[in-house]
Amino acid sequence: MTTTEVPWVYRRLATAIGAEHWQGAVAQQEEAIRANHFLGDYLRSEYAIAYQLDRLRILVARFGTVPHKVCSDPSIFPALAFAAQVLSVLDICSVKQKKAFVRRVRDAFSCAEKIHGLLLEVQAATHFARHSQSLTWHRAKNEGTFDLLIDDLGPNGLEVECKSISENKGRRIHRRAALEFWDELWKDLANVALNLRSGLAVVLTVPHRLPEDAGERRALGREVVIRILAGSGATLDGGAEVRIDPFDPARIDAAKDKSRNELRTAIDGATGTANREAVVYGTPAGGMLAFVMQSALDDKVLDEVFATLDDSAARQFTRKRGALLWVALRGIDADQLLSLHEQDSRLEDPPTPLRREVSNFLHRAPDHIVGVVFSSRSGIFPAVDGCTDSGGATNFFLKEESPYWHASFHSPLRAIGTMD
Repeated sequence: MTTTEVPWVYRRLATAIGAEHWQGAVAQQEEAIRANHFLGDYLRSEYAIAYQLDRLRILVARFGTVPHKVCSDPSIFPALAFAAQVLSVLDICSVKQKKAFVRRVRDAFSCAEKIHGLLLEVQAATHFARHSQSLTWHRAKNEGTFDLLIDDLGPNGLEVECKSISENKGRRIHRRAALEFWDELWKDLANVALNLRSGLAVVLTVPHRLPEDAGERRALGREVVIRILAGSGATLDGGAEVRIDPFDPARIDAAKDKSRNELRTAIDGATGTANREAVVYGTPAGGMLAFVMQSALDDKVLDEVFATLDDSAARQFTRKRGALLWVALRGIDADQLLSLHEQDSRLEDPPTPLRREVSNFLHRAPDHIVGVVFSSRSGIFPAVDGCTDSGGATNFFLKEESPYWHASFHSPLRAIGTMD
């Protein structure tokens, strides 16, 4: 797509799908943010495609078209990639299939999980299309419940099922629940935190999860505030524990403008935790409050991911062709996935937990499973000749000993920076 095509692409999408669908999605999220402003970054990220498309809607309403300078703005490129991919699908659909796909795109804007699921499917479809493969959006057929059929691979096609795994999968404390609890806590804590002059780490450990009942959450929040005011931790009613420790905020300050990994490492070091839901607040008085929410029970991220794949492998395919599982790990970015690949590529290093688990999965998987693809959270990447590409890092784990494996699978399932 060139910048001159952007207004045309947006208008085609708006005509086919209806701009009111992303407008409504944005309005709904903004209402939730007005009720709890701590949800802002989270919801705007989860519904990023809707927000970008709604920005274009507003510009078209004001200027009659997408202004030229906006057409080259990278902040809208993910939405433009999505628009182009959706339109490409519509171009190859029959009339009946087109109506069903339009309904699905419209429905996706009602829920972040549906948006991410659809994004993954068009990402996978684009990957095969770039390798000049012929594909069918399989939902229109009655045999199997997988997402894509790559018609011209193997003796009779390759079945592909896409699974979008949120960063909440297998975690005891979910991001939105943590932000809602922090909002309630902050109402009682704001005046105290504003005057904090040093670093203070507060770690709340609940027996299982944060309370779902609003009254129970408020009661827990009041107990936590009492412990913060007292300056000492304790075991609370119901079995939750609060730990309070001082820390030097300099390390977090130094990492806040660096990578997500470095900031995460700094927060973990300051709070004595490991990859938990955390809020860090720099106070006007020069101090810093780091509040961490965690469960006494371990997270089971990989267990939940592979339980999902076991279920899919057993019931979603026809068992008459080779089958591929394409999995988006939305909790990690491209650099993190590439780091895992690099570690697994070094023979002197032990395999990563991901590598061990996928090897175990492929060993026990039914014969028709020929591989698993893991992709990272999507991003925007500079390419050549002033062009830009969208997508993320991708690792391929292949099972060539499967009786359903075919030599034609090699080309689209192998690329620079991937592994098998």
